[in-house]
Amino acid sequence: MRRTFDTPAPTSVYVEIGTGRVAVHATPTETTEVEVEGRHTDDVTVEQQGDQIVVIGPRRAGFLPFGNDNDLVVTVTLPLDSELSTKLGSADVRASGRLGAVRVKCGSGDVSLDEVGQDTVVQTGSGDVRLDTARGDLRVKTGSGSTQLGLVTASTVVVSGSGRIVIDSAAGETVAKSGSGDVRIGSTDHHVSMTSGSGDLEVVSISRGSVKAKTASGDVAVGVPAGVPVWTDVSTVTGDVSSNLEGAGRPEDGQDHVEIRATSVSGDVVLTQL
Repeated sequence: MRRTFDTPAPTSVYVEIGTGRVAVHATPTETTEVEVEGRHTDDVTVEQQGDQIVVIGPRRAGFLPFGNDNDLVVTVTLPLDSELSTKLGSADVRASGRLGAVRVKCGSGDVSLDEVGQDTVVQTGSGDVRLDTARGDLRVKTGSGSTQLGLVTASTVVVSGSGRIVIDSAAGETVAKSGSGDVRIGSTDHHVSMTSGSGDLEVVSISRGSVKAKTASGDVAVGVPAGVPVWTDVSTVTGDVSSNLEGAGRPEDGQDHVEIRATSVSGDVVLTQL
């Protein structure tokens, strides 16, 4: 099944299916094309409702057999900066190109996005999340999946039950919480809050702002460039605290500086001058 809609401006697409895959391609186009493949394509609704294009798969009650007989493959090509919303069972989502606001909700599928705009929310039960660039507020919640983010430029909150959280570059206020997974932030110049029950917490480099890190049995590691004034409040009950930070004196008015608050019960705390 294939449907084409005239959309000279960025549009909004909603996809709701149980199992399968959703592929979205944001390109410089003035139409939106939806292609649905699978055994039950005749039962799929594809239509334009006001300003939104909807793709809704069949709702089936009762026991579904194992296998891919009920899988649907939905491919959407739409204009740049369009909005995407999904409600999925165990389907994966893969989006390429630059999207606007995104709302993804799935039970166990993986989510992979290239670039998103403002107010993006991703929720998955056991799937992994990968996002290259977020240019607006971002919220990610996973049960046991891992989260890999590239550049985040605004307020970011990532919560995981047991998965690992990695953020390459945080250019906005960031909160990262994992029940038992590690949390790693590559570079930042804003405020960062990190917590984990048993995972390690690491900020590779922070040039200004603050770090608040708390873990029960994991280690904490923070790197600060040379010459940046640092205020510290670190402690561990049975672990070791080590630091090679050199005093840079009290910061002058308006000068970049870093505040580090780090707590671990049995892990080590390591502060490193870069």
